[in-house]
Amino acid sequence: MKVIDSLIDFVDRLATPQMSDRQIETIDKKLLNLTIAGDQEATEYYTDLSLSRMRRERTRSPEHRQNFVDQAQDAQAWLMVARPALA
Repeated sequence: MKVIDSLIDFVDRLATPQMSDRQIETIDKKLLNLTIAGDQEATEYYTDLSLSRMRRERTRSPEHRQNFVDQAQDAQAWLMVARPALA
């Protein structure tokens, strides 16, 4: 079963824009730190990204993978504008 999951992940990554798991993890951590510090906008981005990740993991569909990557890119863009010192 693990091999099948790995193959699905590989195919999904080929079909969606390139954003590494490490990049997404970094964005996730920055948003979490801002959320803990009380930043309401960061909380919204963190929540959206987390929900998108859960949908993607539950269904394993390419559309949800794409949505997850889009959410991460939106959060990254927000971080670059709102918190350039963290980006």
